[in-house]
Amino acid sequence: MKFWTWTMIILLSVTAISVSSFFVMQALFDKKSPLQTENERSVVKQASTETEENFDTKQVNTPVDEEVVVLTNGTSGHTFISNWHDFYNESLGWGRLETTSYEKQKEAAISILDGLKDIKVVDEQIAEDINDIATNAKVVAEKDDRVAMRNLHRYFHDLDIYFNGYNYDQTFGITEFRGN
Repeated sequence: MKFWTWTMIILLSVTAISVSSFFVMQALFDKKSPLQTENERSVVKQASTETEENFDTKQVNTPVDEEVVVLTNGTSGHTFISNWHDFYNESLGWGRLETTSYEKQKEAAISILDGLKDIKVVDEQIAEDINDIATNAKVVAEKDDRVAMRNLHRYFHDLDIYFNGYNYDQTFGITEFRGN
């Protein structure tokens, strides 16, 4: 009697684990799964999971003029954008959005807001993007908002590509400047 009881318990346990695993795998890899939003699919997913070795940093388009964005401390907007893009790649890229330290992101948001004080922008669309960056940075400075963090990463990602003349096919299309 004990043999059949233990056999049934083991058989039911293995079946339950197998069925659960099947549904978890189905949910993770099914393109229509609610666990995958539209922004985590296809080109956007590929662009957001690029590694530095695969990210196309060859200039294939004309870079934006250095004078279009300048910080009051004299730092080029290109450098500012590129440095923050690097920060977000390291802290949020490759699946780190949900596990990143909020304190680190809050500190970064405050630093971005400080950097944007009295910024000189001579393009209206870039000015709108800078305002959107500031808005998202304010949200992150006030609360742990992962959507605002992701938006910051995407703004800096796209602007870095446009400012430095990289491959436009690797953008999210979030910016007003050449993005929409």
